[in-house]
Amino acid sequence: MSQYILKLLITSLIVLLASEISKKNTILAAIIIALPLVSLLTFSWTYFETKDTDKIARMSYEILYFGLATIPLFLILPYMLKNGFSFLISMIVSCGSTGLTMFLVKALFLKN
Repeated sequence: MSQYILKLLITSLIVLLASEISKKNTILAAIIIALPLVSLLTFSWTYFETKDTDKIARMSYEILYFGLATIPLFLILPYMLKNGFSFLISMIVSCGSTGLTMFLVKALFLKN
């Protein structure tokens, strides 16, 4: 149980840190957020728990494809916000388009 608490604390602290930094410096926050911290933490937790390097390699490859599928979010969201759409509508449309893109990536490139 203590292992889960440690994972929760470390992961939560990174998200909290990025969120707090974003209030003062959006560029620094963007750099922190753009780092594949969640991926690196997940690789680490998976390795320490299973020692399954094949699973980590497969996951890394899959993250590459799904990472590309997030591009619509980062194009549509700022476009909509800058053109007067509400935050909620902008989030729904950009997340929906990203979900659709992820579905297409899975169907076209990740057949397992």
